[in-house]
Amino acid sequence: MLKELYKRTMDLVYVNFLWILFSFLGILITLGAATTALFRVIFQLFKTKEVTSVFPLFLKSFKENFIQSTLIYIGLLVLGFSTYVMISYGFEHSVTWMIVIGVFVAYEWLVFTLYVFPVLAVFKTSKWTQLIKNVILLSNYHVWTNVKLVGSFVFVGLLVYYVHASFMLLAIGIYGFLVAFQLQKIFQPYIDKLEIERV
Repeated sequence: MLKELYKRTMDLVYVNFLWILFSFLGILITLGAATTALFRVIFQLFKTKEVTSVFPLFLKSFKENFIQSTLIYIGLLVLGFSTYVMISYGFEHSVTWMIVIGVFVAYEWLVFTLYVFPVLAVFKTSKWTQLIKNVILLSNYHVWTNVKLVGSFVFVGLLVYYVHASFMLLAIGIYGFLVAFQLQKIFQPYIDKLEIERV
């Protein structure tokens, strides 16, 4: 039991290191693909009866999802910046309707960002419209899970800030683990359905 726990912890440290390496070697342009690969490995870690080869699995996912993940990441950056500008302008000039729309878009942007890379890691979706539709439906249907996902991000941030900076070595891995733990319950019925359809 302790040996298995130690191995899983070391795998989290390893995948955390790979995420940092692949993200920063690509000057953060590759952050989307690295995040998808991170989640692919972490979801695999939950399958305790299967051996997880961290680096080969990370690299495979990174290559397979590179274009899709990168384009989504860039799109999220553009939309996020535009939304920030809209909200800032609304507050600065007291434009109520702009603030309301900006806050709504910001929420949708946040939950979409939380779900899209795990979805890419677990499900194969070739059509962009289908991917966007699935993520929007999932992220708006599971509101309580959204609260827990945001809470996971805040928890990891507080852990690094207040406990010890060394937690940076595990921060992304811990966050990915907490998110995957919450989302695997949501994803499982869809995974089971896809497996039945393949039979």
